[in-house]
This record gives sequence, C-alpha cells and structure tokens, in this order.
Amino acid sequence: MKHNISIIAMVVLVAFTSCKKFLDTKPSSFLAPDQYYTGATLTNALAGVYNSLSVYGQDYAKGLFTCNDETFWGGPGRNTPDAQSSFSFDYANSNVSNLWSKLYTGIERANQLIAYVDKNDPSAEVQAAYGEALFLRGYYHFLLVSNFGAVPLKLTPSTDPNNLSLSRTPVDSIYQSILSDMKMAEGKVYPISKLGTASRVSKTAVQGILARVYLTMAGYPFNGGKAGSRAMYDSSSVYSQKVINSGLHSLNPSYSQVFINHAADKYEVKESIWEADFSGSDANPARLTGGLGSQNGIRFTAENTYAGSATTIWQDSGYSYAYIYVTQKLYDLYDKSDTRRDWNIQNFNYGVNTSRSPIVSRDPISNTTPFAYNRNNAKWRRNYEVVFPKSKNNTAINFPILRFADVLLMFAEADLQLNGGTCSAEGIAAVNAVRERGFGLAETTAPLKSLTITNQGSGYNTTLTSGYNNASLGNINQGNNLGYASTITGGKVTAVNLTSGGLGFTPTSATTIYLGNAWAANITYSVNQQVINNGNLYTITTAGTSTSTPPTQTSGASIAATTGAVFTYAGPAATATGTLLTKADVDLMAVTLQNIQDERSRELCYEGLRTRDLIRWNIFVPTMTSIANQVNSWTTFSSNTKAQVIAGYNNVASAAPYKFLLLPIPASEITVNKNMTQNPGW
Repeated sequence: MKHNISIIAMVVLVAFTSCKKFLDTKPSSFLAPDQYYTGATLTNALAGVYNSLSVYGQDYAKGLFTCNDETFWGGPGRNTPDAQSSFSFDYANSNVSNLWSKLYTGIERANQLIAYVDKNDPSAEVQAAYGEALFLRGYYHFLLVSNFGAVPLKLTPSTDPNNLSLSRTPVDSIYQSILSDMKMAEGKVYPISKLGTASRVSKTAVQGILARVYLTMAGYPFNGGKAGSRAMYDSSSVYSQKVINSGLHSLNPSYSQVFINHAADKYEVKESIWEADFSGSDANPARLTGGLGSQNGIRFTAENTYAGSATTIWQDSGYSYAYIYVTQKLYDLYDKSDTRRDWNIQNFNYGVNTSRSPIVSRDPISNTTPFAYNRNNAKWRRNYEVVFPKSKNNTAINFPILRFADVLLMFAEADLQLNGGTCSAEGIAAVNAVRERGFGLAETTAPLKSLTITNQGSGYNTTLTSGYNNASLGNINQGNNLGYASTITGGKVTAVNLTSGGLGFTPTSATTIYLGNAWAANITYSVNQQVINNGNLYTITTAGTSTSTPPTQTSGASIAATTGAVFTYAGPAATATGTLLTKADVDLMAVTLQNIQDERSRELCYEGLRTRDLIRWNIFVPTMTSIANQVNSWTTFSSNTKAQVIAGYNNVASAAPYKFLLLPIPASEITVNKNMTQNPGW
C-alpha cells in the first residue's frame, strides 16, 4: 500500500516536483496564465509528457500483459508463478498502481502544457508541441479506459490538491474525448518525413492510433457488434487508409531487421511509425529506460569474465533473465518456412565463449513433440545493442507502439467487417503483403518449402539429427536457419524432412544443399560430432576448438596444429535439391476473421496488443481456457514446470468470466477517493 500512488498524491507530486524537474520554472507549483511555455521550457514540458511512455519499459515487456495465448511467465526456477503475470494479483498490486499513476501523471503534465502554451502562436514548433500534448493526453486516456474501463476523465490541470475526488466518467464520454484530442492533434503535429524519427508523434502516428481506437470501440465490451459498430469500422478503415495512402510508409523487406533496428538505435520510419524511445537518442530528451531483451529475451545469465580481464561477458553480449516463454499455440501458428517463427521464438541457446570473438556461441534447440514450453521470446536480442558496457537490468531497445504491418492488418480487419465477413481485394492484398514479407518473399531471395535427396552421401553416424547451423550466425551458402531432420541408414542419408525453410536461397543456390552442420571457426567440437565443408563430411576424432583454417582433405585426418580439433574425412556429403517457396504458396485467396486473428499473432506477438485483441474479439476467456485444458491434459512435464505454465490460464478459466477483462482500480485510489468504485470481480 505504501508504494501505491492515487490521483490525489500523483497530482501533488506533479504540481510540486515535476515542474521543477522538467521545466525549471518559477513558481515551482504552476505557471501564471500569462507565462507561456516557450523555447527550452516548452521542450522540457513536452519531454515530461512523453515520460509516461515508460510504461512500455517494464509493464508491457514483463508484467500485466504477458499471459495470453502467445506468452506466459516462466521466471527463475520456473516453480513460483509470478502474481502479476499469472492473474493471481489483487487490487493492491504495485504494477497495477504503477500503470495507473504513470498514465495519470502523463495526463496531468499534458494538461499543464495545453493550458500554458500559447495556442495562438502560429509557429510550427509551438503548434506541433501543442498537438503532441493533445494526442498524448488522448492516448493515455485510451490506455486507461482500455485497461480499467470507466475512469476519471481529466482535461484540466489540478490547482487544488484537496478537491480531487473524481468520479468515474462513462466509457463513451472518455472515448469521445480521446477522439476529439487526437483529431485536433492530427492537423498540428509534424509529418514523419519532417521529424525523421519514430520517437515523436507524427501525423501518420496519430492516424494509425485513431484506426486502433476505432477498432477497439467497435469490439467487445464497448460495442461488440451492436448498433454503431459499422460506423466505427468505417472510421478505422478511413484512418488506416490515410496512413497507407500517405506514401510515407512501407514494410521493411526484412522482418528481423525491424527489431534489430530497435536494439541498434536506428530509426526506420517507413515501417516503425511510433516507438517508445529507450535509446537515449538525442531525438528524445526524455531518456527513458527500457527492459526489452533483458526481461524478455533469449536467456543469457553467465557471469563469466573474459580471459585476463575483469569485464563480464554480459557487459558485451547483454544479460537476459528471460522471464517470458512462448506457448505451443504461437509456435504452431507458423509454417516451417515462415521466417518470423525462428526470429520471434528461440531456436538456439547461447553458450559462453571467453574470447572476445565471437562473444557467445550458439547451439540449436531441436524440434520436440509435444512442444516443450521451454523457448523464450526472441524478438529483441541484446547482442545488437550499440551501447557499451551494457546494463544488466535495463536496455536501450525501443518498444514499437505502432508499425505499418499493424496498420495493414487493422485495415484488413475493418474491411472484412464492412463487407459482411469477407475481405475485398484491397483487404486481401494488405494481409498478403504482411504474409509475403513474413515468409521472406519481400526480399530478393526466398526460403525453401521442401527438400529432395539427390545424393545420399556416406560416412554419416547416428548423431546427425538436424541440419540446422549450430555454430555460426547463418550458413551463408545455404541460407540462414535452414533446418531438417534426417534419417541415417548404413551411413547414408535415406530421408530428410524440412523443419525450417531458412532464408536467402536463390534458384541457383537451392540446386545443391549439402546435408550436415557447417564447419565454423572458433567453435569447441567434441569427439564424434560431424561437420561438412566444401562438399565433404568430416568426423571430429580429437576434441578441440577450431581455428580459422577449415578441413579440406579428402582422406585421413587434419593436423591439430592447423585446424585445432582434428577432423577426419568420413566421405562425400549428402546433397539435396530445395524447392523455393513462391507467392502462390503464401498468398491467401480469401481472408476470414480467423486468418486476421492468426496473422496478427504471427506478426505482432509480444508488442503489447494481444490481450486486448482477444478481449475485443470476445474470445479471451475461451482462448485461455483452451490452453489450460491442453496443458492440464499433458503428463510429460515436471510438476514445477507444469504449475508455472498453467497458473495464469487456470486462474482465468476458473474466475468469473468478466473479472479479467479489466484490471482492478488500485487500492490507493479506492482508499482515498470516496467517489471511486471497484471493477466487477475485484
């Protein structure tokens, strides 16, 4: 309780602390009406409004929104379910109160800026700042009404901390205010071509979020198909088309590069329209601190130091607690040739290498049936961060609030609803554009959809189970992340089944695929492992770490002094011909709501949208119950692991069906505000 902050306490804090911190103005409580924010004071005031986007640093990366049909909490030891991520929290939970207080702090700061900016100043800078404050006030109210339902609508600065017992405003009135703020902002903020950054609110960011607001309003529980929903879908379609037709946005040809850019502090505004900026970039003076990659990422917790150095490896590579694991449902949504699967879902483990090159090695996770619920969210990877030394607990990785892919899928969904459950040609094209990029068809190359053995080779032992490249970052000659399961009979490869289509194949390179794990430098090899190089198969007969010189001989063994580990020639490598994936394999001829629901998960997983998507489709409780039933039926888990996986799903399935559609009003607010009431079920 002592950590909770009510609206009253928050306003006192803003009034007597935040102005001094962000604005350095006098008097320290409020500006007199004739003292407008200008120059540096306006910049600092605006930075204070943006600061509440810090909710995307922890609350959305690890916390209240991580248990759904994509992810669940799998924290340290995986034997103590986390309260906030397993729906076992109550209205006194600190994460709930933190979300509430951060959003109302942002609203109060926006109200101060709106009240004390010269609205008659025609300069573009002042009007843009005014527009950004309007939009952010609307956006913070949108997050509040989405998560808490009817909340106090606050549109003026607080001048009397003793008169702040605000009543809950009807949801419809809140949404009308949100729309009013955002529509007014649309004509004032800069176009993204002027800003050159996704850390500031641009005109197309406003339009894209308006499309999201209208889509949310059209769904459950606000409207849920009742009279008026068609007009909301129509407005969502209009605003998404404004973004699409602006000519300012397009999909990045590479899905993975979008998230590499987030980590590397690179703004690529064609795809990433609006981000919570945790990069420390000069473009955003708020300097927020994030948790992407540390709280959720591929586990790397080694405390080893480099040989002869006091520097820990994670200071270079990035520490990751890996609290968030993915569900089998998400994994199964992906086709084996969908490049998003092996980027979004961990398919390798990091191994420690105490030399500085490479920082860490990689070993594959073999495909298992049933899915073992042991894979992390891998969308944001700390090895791409450019800040050194890296922090253990915090990261500089930006959070994507709005991407162009989301705009395309929102347009398709609104289009489908407006056309009686069937997408028009334009809606189908929007979905297929997202799918084609996801399958790697937006690049100049393509993944494979199948393999056919052309030469069975010889000398293979029974340790070969997958062709996934287990050491290097990708087999340059054969495509990144190519994976297959092989059957070995009498030293020959007699069958092969594609498990990951890879990326980077051309009609020429797909002609000959060598079956086996590629040799790589600086890898510690064990006896009886096998590698391929230059069309030859080699067996490691003396363990060791490979040098930069690969084995090339066609008989006998290599020399340890030259190759490190000893590689003995085993025979010619088996080969296969790959069949390239084409648009005809990927494109949908018709699009259903189920197609869109699945595509949103494949494309937008972990981006803070899924729980609210499931709720507005009115399938949240049935979906969570289905996963609970599936996991409860399995007998292959240890009791600790099963308890960790199942906790959140069981809690939703066993609760009143309306309880978890909204978060509880924080205990502190209920205690100090006599006009505040609690949400149903809490």
